[in-house]
Amino acid sequence: MFKNGIGNSNGSGIDNCKYNDDEGCKYESLGVDVHKAGIHSFKRIIDELFPGSFCPILKHPLDPSKGIILHEDGAGTKPIVSYLFYKETGDPKYFSGLAKDVIAMNVDDVICVGATPLAMSDYIALNPFVLEKGELLGALADGFSTVLNELRCIGSDLCFCGGETAELPDIIRTFDISCTVYAEVPIKYAITGSQICPGDIIVGLRSGGRSSLEDRENSGLMCNGITLARHVLLSSEYPEKYPEIICPEVEGYRGRYKLDSYVDELGMTVGEALISPTRIYLPLVQEVLRKVEVKALVHNTGGGLTKCLRVGRSVSYIKDTLPEPDPIFQLIQKEGKVEWREMYQVFNMGVGMELVVGRESLDQVIDVCDKFRVGAQKIGRCERSSGGNSLLIKSRMGTFNYVC
Repeated sequence: MFKNGIGNSNGSGIDNCKYNDDEGCKYESLGVDVHKAGIHSFKRIIDELFPGSFCPILKHPLDPSKGIILHEDGAGTKPIVSYLFYKETGDPKYFSGLAKDVIAMNVDDVICVGATPLAMSDYIALNPFVLEKGELLGALADGFSTVLNELRCIGSDLCFCGGETAELPDIIRTFDISCTVYAEVPIKYAITGSQICPGDIIVGLRSGGRSSLEDRENSGLMCNGITLARHVLLSSEYPEKYPEIICPEVEGYRGRYKLDSYVDELGMTVGEALISPTRIYLPLVQEVLRKVEVKALVHNTGGGLTKCLRVGRSVSYIKDTLPEPDPIFQLIQKEGKVEWREMYQVFNMGVGMELVVGRESLDQVIDVCDKFRVGAQKIGRCERSSGGNSLLIKSRMGTFNYVC
């Protein structure tokens, strides 16, 4: 058994892991460091109960039987894609989907430690010289209202506590959005990865398709890797028309597609694939937790399929039965000539959430996923590692090793 599943980082972005795959990183050339170097400096000032859990869990100041989580995340650079739709069509409706993105990015992280999200607030920063504030805020308010009502109807009540809107034209080129979620978990039910055993299996939940909580087909892209995706897919026509969407130091937008370019393999336009809302796994995972013991959960956001390296101690993760990557990932790889090793580290590659469970629990997990119309399958297993955590990915695209 892997004792004291204390890894070296957590879902808040704190990362002491050093990977062995830094050659030829296209993402880094666009100004994005997937390793988040330097963020570990904050680890020494976080008083965590379980260092290495997916999200930092702190002691409740009034109730020692509970842990609290205060989690913050945004939609990455997906707002730029929504901004382009707005500029091209004049319709602010394209902003509303970002509300689901920022809620999903937060609630799906806190459920990875078994916590119940209770309240949220938002933060919106914008440049009022390039977009109309009233239209932006109105569309986002509609989006938040829709998503919160949907969650409420299925028993996941999340209180909206307001937030902050900042007009920062000297800092923000277009706009940015994030949200903060407050959550609690009984200490005895906290999921920390400490119970992972050799032979436990990894169940992957698909990020693409159409779940019972979605009104249209989802590309599966979620919110990570959007910078790389838009620069390799979208035409240079866009920064020529709207120079505010690109940093002058970056050579980007080298693609051959427009937002309304329909691609048969995608079954949608490139623009629709880029703004597909991040899937909310919260109610599905809550039902799984009521039925089976879950040893660990991993929300495959920043870090893609290597995110599991941050959970547990001396665990060798072996993913050798992964599903075929959704078409959007294959298109990005082909158009950008991105190495497959980097693709697995940047993108979720069609697996948005992972659950580590005992073999006997597989059928029950699959049954719950079927109820929510979310594709799920065994994608690998856990073994003992002689050192730090490691990951082996075996696929038709190649075999890749990552170590922490």
